[in-house]
Amino acid sequence: MKTIDVKLPQTSYKVSIDDWNLDEAALTIHNFLKEDRLYILTNKTIKKLYQRKLSQCFSKSFKLIWITIPEGERFKTLRTCEKIHEELVNKKANRSSFILALGGGVIGDIAGFVAATYMRGINYIQMPTTLLAQVDSSVGGKTGVDLKIGKNLVGAFYQPKAVIVLTRFLKTLPEKEMINGLAEVIKYALIADNHLFYYLDSHYENIFKHDTQTLEKITHLCLSLKAKIVAKDEKENNQRALLNFGHSVGHAIELLKHYKNIKHGEAIAMGMIYASELSASLGFLDKADVLAIKLLITKMGLPTVWPSFTETAYKKALLKDKKAQDENIQFICLTKIGKAHIEELSINNILQCLKR
Repeated sequence: MKTIDVKLPQTSYKVSIDDWNLDEAALTIHNFLKEDRLYILTNKTIKKLYQRKLSQCFSKSFKLIWITIPEGERFKTLRTCEKIHEELVNKKANRSSFILALGGGVIGDIAGFVAATYMRGINYIQMPTTLLAQVDSSVGGKTGVDLKIGKNLVGAFYQPKAVIVLTRFLKTLPEKEMINGLAEVIKYALIADNHLFYYLDSHYENIFKHDTQTLEKITHLCLSLKAKIVAKDEKENNQRALLNFGHSVGHAIELLKHYKNIKHGEAIAMGMIYASELSASLGFLDKADVLAIKLLITKMGLPTVWPSFTETAYKKALLKDKKAQDENIQFICLTKIGKAHIEELSINNILQCLKR
């Protein structure tokens, strides 16, 4: 088992990374519980796959209370949270209760936000089941939901008590979801670790073979990088914004597609290509690096061409970005593979690559 300590000014917690140690996971959870009940927030697909296995192990120590929500980004809403709040009341959850977020990024974001707001705050643990959540969204305490006019516009910084990463969950993950998560892995390589970039280039076949050693390595590398960044800037006042590389344009694409027929990782891949192209056009990044980035993203099965929405449509979407102030955005640019910086750009400046 590999572990990472996330050390923050007001709190700290441990991330454990293992293949499939359910007994250790049960012990970790049990050590936090103040009552004999655990509220598991998940979706029907994950519940069907893992209810029996988790019940066999976890129910020895505590009672499991399952709460399921529909799958997909379009259900990441305040209405969904309201339904969960009501179900928690009906199932007698109190201020000592614990939520286990069992799922991908959507489940983790919603579970964290519900935990932050139910009875003014209860505890939760992240147990991510997708690659995207295992390498990124489960750590850092960003919780929240979308509004119709924009992504992640309502939320809170609310840290989990622990993060339990079991890579064997990925064996039941559809290949499209593996590809979806690889976008975030590539992001970490591009902003902070060129060795990871070349490791991905030479080991990508092992990822799709679900090689345990490879998956644990890339998960540990990504989450170690995130833990260091979050420790320096928990609430995204400066350096944590680097984690948004590719996300401004990526989120705009998701919004313009109404979160339908597109995966988050696909949108971020297109956003990273756009950000790389823009970095090159601004003179920050060598064009040879742009080509290398495109080749790796293509090799991973991710798209490299952004949709042909109008410049006006992109502008409206970008104006709804959380990082937008007036008509400027703190945009993340690359200096080279493995190094990024924050550049305040006007939206018109950002849109220059659309005109090609």
